[in-house]
Amino acid sequence: MASSAINNPNPQTIGLLLSRLGDADPDFRFMSLNDLHQILTKPKTDFLVHDYNTSSRIVDAVIKALDDQNGEVQNLAARCIGPLAAKIPISVITPMIEKLTVVEIKNSVDNSLPSLALRSAISSFQRPIPGVSPSREVLDTYNVISHVLIPRILGFSPPGGGSHPDSRGLLDKPDPSPEAVDVLIEVVRCFGPLLQALEVEKLQDVVVKVLERPSTPSPVKKRAVVALAVLAPFLTDGVLGAFISKIKKSMEHSKIGSVMLRLYITVLGSLARAIPHQFGTHLPEIVPAVLSTLSQEEFQKYVDDVSLGEGHDSEFNEIREVALVALDSFTASCGGQMRPYTDEVISACLRYLKFDPNYANDDDEDMEEDEEESDDEQIDEDDEYEDDNDFDDDDDASWKVRRCAAKALYTLISTRSTDLLDNGILYRDVAIPLIRRFDEREESVRLEIIAAMSLLIRKTGEGVIHSVTMDDELLQSLPDSRKRRRQSSGGFGQGSKAPYMGTPGLTSPTRESVPQTGPRADLSRLTPQLVKSSTKLLRGKQIATKQAVINLLDDLIAVQNGGLAHFFDQVMQPVIDVTKGVTGNAGATSTALSGGAASATATTLRMAVLRFTSDIAKTHSSSLFQPYLANIVASVVSAVNDKFYKISSEAIRTAEELVKAITPPRAKLTTQKYKPELLKLFNIIVDRISANDVDTEVRQRAIQALGTIIARTSTPDGLTLLLPEQRQAGLELLLDRVRNETTRLQAVRAIDNVAIFSSVQGSIDSNWIQIVTLELCGQLRKANRALRGSSVQALQHMVMCPATKGYLTASTISGIVTAIQLVIVANDTHLLSPALLTMAQLQLESPELTASQEFVNTLCDLIKKNISGSILDSLVALVTNVGQSGMGQRLMKGVLTVGVGGDPAVVGKVAGALFVASNGNSGVDIESFVGELNMASRMSPPDTARQSLALAILGEIGLRLGSKSPLDPKIFLQQFGDEPDKVSVSAAVALGRAGAGNVSRYLPVILNETKRHGSHQYLLLQSIREVLHQVVALSTDISAYESKIWEILFTSSLAEDNKAVCAECIGRLAILKPKMYIPKLQELLTSSSDGYRAVAVQALRYTLPDSDETFDVELKSVFFNMLLTVLKDENLEIRRLGMTTLNSATHNKPELILPHLGELIPFVMAESTIKKELIREVQMGPFKHTVDDGLEARKSGYETLYSLMETAFSRITSPEFYDRIIAGLDDDNDIRGLCNLMLGKLIVIDPDETTRRLDTIAQCYRKTLSTKLKEGAVKQEHEKQEEANKSVLRVSVLLADKTKTTLQGPNNTPGAAGAQIQSLNPVWQQYWEWVNKDFDRQLKNLREEVKDS
Repeated sequence: MASSAINNPNPQTIGLLLSRLGDADPDFRFMSLNDLHQILTKPKTDFLVHDYNTSSRIVDAVIKALDDQNGEVQNLAARCIGPLAAKIPISVITPMIEKLTVVEIKNSVDNSLPSLALRSAISSFQRPIPGVSPSREVLDTYNVISHVLIPRILGFSPPGGGSHPDSRGLLDKPDPSPEAVDVLIEVVRCFGPLLQALEVEKLQDVVVKVLERPSTPSPVKKRAVVALAVLAPFLTDGVLGAFISKIKKSMEHSKIGSVMLRLYITVLGSLARAIPHQFGTHLPEIVPAVLSTLSQEEFQKYVDDVSLGEGHDSEFNEIREVALVALDSFTASCGGQMRPYTDEVISACLRYLKFDPNYANDDDEDMEEDEEESDDEQIDEDDEYEDDNDFDDDDDASWKVRRCAAKALYTLISTRSTDLLDNGILYRDVAIPLIRRFDEREESVRLEIIAAMSLLIRKTGEGVIHSVTMDDELLQSLPDSRKRRRQSSGGFGQGSKAPYMGTPGLTSPTRESVPQTGPRADLSRLTPQLVKSSTKLLRGKQIATKQAVINLLDDLIAVQNGGLAHFFDQVMQPVIDVTKGVTGNAGATSTALSGGAASATATTLRMAVLRFTSDIAKTHSSSLFQPYLANIVASVVSAVNDKFYKISSEAIRTAEELVKAITPPRAKLTTQKYKPELLKLFNIIVDRISANDVDTEVRQRAIQALGTIIARTSTPDGLTLLLPEQRQAGLELLLDRVRNETTRLQAVRAIDNVAIFSSVQGSIDSNWIQIVTLELCGQLRKANRALRGSSVQALQHMVMCPATKGYLTASTISGIVTAIQLVIVANDTHLLSPALLTMAQLQLESPELTASQEFVNTLCDLIKKNISGSILDSLVALVTNVGQSGMGQRLMKGVLTVGVGGDPAVVGKVAGALFVASNGNSGVDIESFVGELNMASRMSPPDTARQSLALAILGEIGLRLGSKSPLDPKIFLQQFGDEPDKVSVSAAVALGRAGAGNVSRYLPVILNETKRHGSHQYLLLQSIREVLHQVVALSTDISAYESKIWEILFTSSLAEDNKAVCAECIGRLAILKPKMYIPKLQELLTSSSDGYRAVAVQALRYTLPDSDETFDVELKSVFFNMLLTVLKDENLEIRRLGMTTLNSATHNKPELILPHLGELIPFVMAESTIKKELIREVQMGPFKHTVDDGLEARKSGYETLYSLMETAFSRITSPEFYDRIIAGLDDDNDIRGLCNLMLGKLIVIDPDETTRRLDTIAQCYRKTLSTKLKEGAVKQEHEKQEEANKSVLRVSVLLADKTKTTLQGPNNTPGAAGAQIQSLNPVWQQYWEWVNKDFDRQLKNLREEVKDS
């Protein structure tokens, strides 16, 4: 047909097409039907809605075509039904559905076409959206479904409909198809919210009949199980309870068949995944029945029957398999309700983990007996997996049972590690049986067992705070990469987190002390057995097994921060042998495993070995692997040359770690022994950088490694490891790479590394220094912010490097000054601090170049801006050097010109530091500042800005001059006003800073004034705080005044305005003298005065961010008891302060609380719960206002939960934790925002549990998005609601993207897959469809924001 007829159809063109559908030529019928399909899929084909006759004719013709003699015509007819159903009037839909339900296919062996067409029609109808009133069209469509289709599914005649010879339902036929069940699934999926309770119950009954009918084919039964899961969310509690009771009764019946028992257990597992919260309440009824099928009695009975020669029963294996799968689902979905059955679950899983009736193996013997075996015997045992022909593997399905048992244990470890690790059950009852089963003959089972053991090891290490070393300090600013997958080190994922040059590795790794008790102690005791069983598997032939074992050992190293020192000989030789075995075929394609459970390649195995070798070098002493170094380096060099870039890149990373291990300072005494290997690594890395056919990632990683080699060999101890020509060639190569855009960033970072470590003058060529320094200056003008940041850092280290001292020429320094000026003018906070420190160093070497008027103006412009922290400290360091070099007069004039144009605190600190450093050569004297202060004070009104500035300068001068300061305390005290205004506070801070410099003169005055002047007490407390702050930083002795300060602080703390400042001062006293004041704080926490207890808690909190190691040692033994006392306090406000203290400890000193989290978390959970007794109504005029007195404490509880989630997630993950987050989504706006942030992170670190909670999350989110403000709501309320909606939508998009649980469209997902997704999260799916419809514009904007960022 012409395209114009298709684009502009009318009843005549439709009639012409329908007439051709009766043509004898199947090609004509197909083309006509194809034209009709194109017309129906056009968006503007709406004339059929008002044309009953034409619509009826199309329906009759298309349904008739379903029974066409040509298969292609039949399929096309089925495709036409969906778009047709969306175009025709509701009056035609009724007969169409009736005809589709009764049509019989005579010309095809496939009788599923009507069901496929029917499902397509249902999915195209308009469907209800929960939370939104259904439209008239939706209600009419539902009425048709309810009066026509559902009766046909149930086997009833439609009301008012004519009788049909075949009155059986769609699912009552002798040979029902899986597609017929899909029709029911589609009805529930699309119209579930509108279905009446009776309809849902009857649909469930008919599905159960299909399951219980012996003649039902297996594929149909599988779809019926899915149908029950889809129906489950719509069942009433009564119907669900009756259904589960029926299943329980049937399972307990002595004559139940094995097929039905298996089906019932499968249904229970499916229900647990579909409706975990509703199903959880019925678990006590059903779990015993499931566990009974896995009992020791059943197991022993089967073993006895087999021993008597009665043969193997395949049904026994299948029932145990589904029972273990059901237990897995129960544990994963209903973890809280499964806690009472933990011991039974573990026993059942372990019982069937070793269930192998065809293979005689005594699992009860002690593992130590195996130690007598020789290596040859161990190697021969590997071959037994293939050579044992006493039974037929094809007939043996027991491996499926063992695999399900291992998976169930994996889930148990994953969901219950919080409590089962602490009480020792996992290591006592589970770990040893897992290790004993490492010799499992079926590889897919063996991989699951190793995965479970690896997970147990990783869970042991989660939440452990290793002792801080210099390497670890560089990691603090980096985000944690939590991998929640079975092979934590597998694949091509990123390795251990590290800064851009890797960890320095400056000191030889030492084994951390292992606790006497706890999970880490259990793991340490188990390590010998674990290593022995693992190395035995490394001698086998299975690639996947060897890769899993390598990853397990890598996890063991990561958790113990080493730990293989005593087993090095056992581990390294098998690992080297593995490397040799895969070297020749690293590029091999994927090797499918016999069990079909996993796949691995020689490439992934080789990468795992390289990663393991790298971690070994990082965490163990170089002396340990010295005997194996030649073989290790040979394998690494071979891998670096590999053509596959992933292997080559990983090998270079390993080479870099080896370099760190065999060079000073880690290998000071044995350096020369490693020189040949070091040269091999150097040559191969240089070759990779120079080669033209190398992947960019490989070249970048090689540049990083070259920087490490040159840096390590530029120290006095390592200078002889490389020839000067080799070092120079490497430096020239780095310089060349700086000029290349693709490698510029890595080369700059490598040069930075060289500059940090080079300490021997003359080790770096002078010309190279000039050229590279100017190249770095040039990079500061680039647009790439990371490049600019790395360049300014490298520039700072080049200027400060001992090897470059005296080699920078005047022209080079001039170029640096020019470049730094541009950085300061740009005011990029990322670059300012290192830029200012660079100038501070240059100021000492060339004062005249950095003291020009232009540069002074640049600094003055910076001072006018709001700077603080490290930038201010760097600026003070620069101006101090300017003053010390005798060039401070011009700068002082510029700073004073800025005057009140900047922040008085900043200008005062800079001017004071410059004045003292200039030693009287700044062009001003102290009296001029005092005169300025007095003049500003006498003005009417007083010039408060000038007063504040003069006070800040005088305070800084007093601090830095110390006892030499001529300033009298009265200068500051005279500025105190009756109210704590700006000048008064500035005077108080200045008095404190000056007092810290001259304690003996100032502090007695401050203390006496505090006792004398009640109106000035707050200001004098500010002075004491500043004194204590500086005293802690300068380690000044104030022991003579401590008792007076302590007395004044507690006397003053009773006033409400003074509590915070007094608490901070008390905290600083505790940091100064922990042995004296920590016991006093502990005593105050039990005081009868609420005020004293509150101050003591706040003081404890203030100590956590700033304290040192001496304080930590004293605090560690008592902190938990102090915290517990506070959290048990009856006063709500004190408990809130306790929450903030716990939150601070989580951020700053997690090692203090991690061992006690099990006892602390219940308090956090309780505090985050809404307490109705704290909610009251307040009458405000004619209105009543609800006040929640527990809100602030609840906010603190949620903030603490957030901190614990980031710091020790594995120790708090539990059903109760998720319950609190879900509850928070219906709480106050601030709490909702915090819970949204947590969900955004949980979907990454724990996707499984978050996915299971999607339905509940969807209900809360729908409630938030459906909130309507009252008329007359103010602007702030609208903004608050808009921000809340945006937060919800942002997290919704993230959840949808990460979980992959949403369907893109009605026709894009196959029926089985779509129904499976819908059965798992039906409420979420409906919520997501509603959001995409009603909030389409907001979602689009959010996605664009994410794309731009």
